Amino acid sequence: MQPIPLAVVAALDDEIRIVLSKMEVDSRAHVKPSLFTKGSVGGKSLIVVRSGIGTAAMESAASYLFSQFSPAFCLHVGYCGGAEPKDAPGDLLIAETVVDARSGERIEVGPGLAERAEAVARERELRARRGTLVTVDKVVESPHEKAFAGTQHAAAGIDMESAALAIACRERGIPWLVVRAVLDPLDVALPDMGDAVTEEGATDGVALAEHLVKNPKDILSLPRLQYFAGQARNSITEFVEGWIEKT
Repeated sequence: MQPIPLAVVAALDDEIRIVLSKMEVDSRAHVKPSLFTKGSVGGKSLIVVRSGIGTAAMESAASYLFSQFSPAFCLHVGYCGGAEPKDAPGDLLIAETVVDARSGERIEVGPGLAERAEAVARERELRARRGTLVTVDKVVESPHEKAFAGTQHAAAGIDMESAALAIACRERGIPWLVVRAVLDPLDVALPDMGDAVTEEGATDGVALAEHLVKNPKDILSLPRLQYFAGQARNSITEFVEGWIEKT
């Protein structure tokens, strides 16, 4: 097996769809709920992984990734919730530490990697800062809940997968980095649309329509969240392209 220099890992297609659109694709493997796309960007070889939502999906994706592709480095990107008032949609949080909320375990990123990520963000003129991310097992929706999770774990951002990948990388001695873009700032409440999302993290159109019929107030939040997602996705894309250039 020939090692791949870089694996870019995200939970959702939406987080990496611009990156995927720029790839020269060699092969794809669908191991439900994950999708593995091998190819190149700008002449640089890599594999892009869509894991699906949550710890179990990420653990499964990581197991397949390491057994089949042997990446030399893992860059985990995606959306996160803001746990501090200073961050706006699209701002990047570069993890120095990832916390598993279930166990309280804190996993530290390797020396120099957060600084390297900051340098890439500066070159790309992206708003970014270093901090701690906490991985939780369910969507944290309200500003109060986000603030509590941030205070409890001394975290700037909240996600659902980063700790699982960080632990998997650590167990195998593979260097890793997590960079998340803020989707919902601290003062923004997320609507609970879990019933309209598939295990792959895609939106089920029929289920979404049924949800909105039952919860018409959520219709008002969709345009704002779509705008926030666009800001976050653009930041992720710019950062990933900058990182690939340096690989």
